[in-house]
Amino acid sequence: MKITIQQKLRDIIAKYSKDKIFDILIPPNVDWGDYSTNLAFRIIGNPMVNAENLKSIFAVDEELKILCGEISVVGSGFVNFKLSANVLNDNLGIIIKSGDKYGDLEIGKDPSIGSGQEINLEFVSANPTGPPTVGNARAASYGDTLGNILRKAGYQVIKEYYLNDIGVQVNKLGLSVAKRYLQLQDKDVEFEEDLYQGEYIKDIAKEFESEIKSKKLGDMELLADFCRDRAVEMMTEKAKQIMNKMGVEFDVWFKESELYKSGEVAEALERLKKEDVVEEKDGATWFKYGEDKEAVLIKSDGNKTYLMGDIAYSLNKLEKRGFDKAINIWGTDHHGDVPRLLGAIKILGHEGKLEIILHQLVTLKSKDEKLKISKRAGNLVLLEDLIKDVGKDATRFFFLSKDLNTHMEFDIDLAKEQSKKNPVFYIQYAFARLNSIFVKLKIETEKLKFEVESLKLLKEKEEIQLMRTMAKFPDVLENIVHSRQVHHLATYAHELAGQFHQFYEKHRVVQDNLELQNARTVLAQGVYIVLKNCLNLMGLSTPFKM
Repeated sequence: MKITIQQKLRDIIAKYSKDKIFDILIPPNVDWGDYSTNLAFRIIGNPMVNAENLKSIFAVDEELKILCGEISVVGSGFVNFKLSANVLNDNLGIIIKSGDKYGDLEIGKDPSIGSGQEINLEFVSANPTGPPTVGNARAASYGDTLGNILRKAGYQVIKEYYLNDIGVQVNKLGLSVAKRYLQLQDKDVEFEEDLYQGEYIKDIAKEFESEIKSKKLGDMELLADFCRDRAVEMMTEKAKQIMNKMGVEFDVWFKESELYKSGEVAEALERLKKEDVVEEKDGATWFKYGEDKEAVLIKSDGNKTYLMGDIAYSLNKLEKRGFDKAINIWGTDHHGDVPRLLGAIKILGHEGKLEIILHQLVTLKSKDEKLKISKRAGNLVLLEDLIKDVGKDATRFFFLSKDLNTHMEFDIDLAKEQSKKNPVFYIQYAFARLNSIFVKLKIETEKLKFEVESLKLLKEKEEIQLMRTMAKFPDVLENIVHSRQVHHLATYAHELAGQFHQFYEKHRVVQDNLELQNARTVLAQGVYIVLKNCLNLMGLSTPFKM
């Protein structure tokens, strides 16, 4: 699909905007219309008067007459548009013909953006100091789905996991495992409070016990280094397994250590020095990224900070590997690093090519009790356990369903409930109901006879509403591409499923009137295709029956 209905409206109305900036919106109330514009508010004068004047102008526009069945003024000055029956019928035909490709866009191939724009999408990227927790799941669900949507919009997307496999935290991991190993050997060693306290550390030590003994690593430093390297390997492999269970596949697993081995970190530091934004102070190396703003690149003990590595990593993406854009999805605890990294990338000549999306924290709730998450303290709620408890689909959907900018409370009991109260069950049940129709009719959806004339029989309120909602699917995807608000897809899928349930409970598809049966079967096939595309984009299964 080269152009959405929303874009068609935007292009038509632009003829009357006199260079005024305006929006084409989807009204919150379906009774108001399918689309609306706020152009009346952008013109000098009374918005209501402006809106009525625009309505009169729009009513005689030949393109709008074809596209819209009704134009009205609603509220304080919004001009609303309802799609015509012919457009809805034609669009249903497009859905049937397009199948899995319905909703495909060419935004990523827009010459004004960059032909075949290549995007590096980095998400999760948890330190390999412990198994993935539910704190990582939100980024995993969001990032994977955003990547799927961007690909559907015509972008070339590489999904990447960044492994912080060196530095203070992984050294602490090695020391934690080493000391737990010594304790297993009945050695009297102090286990400091700032080390990793979780039971998983003991499990790792037990796993390495025979291997350590065979190597005869008597020196504490050698023992800690060995435990660090093997623990990182184990945690990385564990992360891959858990991401796979969640249905997330990364194209690249990139190690931070490679940046140091290749000299890219040292090179990035030298480039910053040449820009005169680095100074030595208090035994440390500082980056000056704005007026009275600075951040440490190299600490007084000689250890480089995450920021230094992130700068080199960003340059690796944008220069060495040649991506047109890099998108990083981080937890909100990294918000302080955002202006620092963006500042460095701007100074080094790549302003606008790095985008950082933050997600808020997650709380788990079960039986009205909130569960705490702390890797250091060992109060881990493992992602693997959550998937085992509520299933992959519920895990992904629940994390997708909320705006990233809001704190999220994950209701475990609701996620396990097999009823319409559970949104993912509700959506998948609609899909299963659709399959049941095709089974009853003993037809394959791909071989369904499509007759445009019979669609004129689709006059019921529920039928029209389904066609109106399906027509907006490409618009929903286009808006997500620009806004990055992936939760709108979950909302849309739930809305479409609800409308189908209403239709299914009020109207018979299988009936004696064969012409009406065919029309409703075509309608059902359209809903089937759109719901399937939604579920696939969100990484959810498409159950044949439930």
